[in-house]
Amino acid sequence: MFKDFMVDLESMGTESGDAIIAIGVVPMDIAARQLGDDFYIKVSLESCQTVGLNINTDTVMWWMQQDQAARAQFKNNNAFPRIADALRQLSQFIEYQAGQYSKDEINIWGNGSIMDNALLKAAYKACNAPLPWTYKGDLCYRTLRSLTPNVTAIEPEIAHHALHDAKAQALTLFKRFDALGL
Repeated sequence: MFKDFMVDLESMGTESGDAIIAIGVVPMDIAARQLGDDFYIKVSLESCQTVGLNINTDTVMWWMQQDQAARAQFKNNNAFPRIADALRQLSQFIEYQAGQYSKDEINIWGNGSIMDNALLKAAYKACNAPLPWTYKGDLCYRTLRSLTPNVTAIEPEIAHHALHDAKAQALTLFKRFDALGL
């Protein structure tokens, strides 16, 4: 059973309400410093637009400058699950991994207080779907990162890949807690 989840998104912008193209989630047992089975899903960009999520042209240009491994996430994008289906699968994953923990006890760690969690919340709202966590569980990995500047981050296998980024952030989170004596 897990109550902490590291989330990373790949998106078409950095604002609440921007389209999501991939979701990566890793359950964490912070006390044991262990990761659980992960979740990764690519999302149809067209489905995001259909529910009113935005595409930022600066972000599109940024993606065009990334290496091939990062840009590969776009290949066959029209065949990926709709955002509503991806969020439903994400909710089921979190609820299954959380087991006995209530919605109020679930913590979602995003890399920035207004980035991953905010984009996910906006997508759930656009799809009229309930969040699998409450506002009490919105936690910020970036804040912890700023408190431990001397900790070397673990690099993801593939940069700008939601699952690889989430795993690297989760493992680095453990190092940051160790550095703080937590």
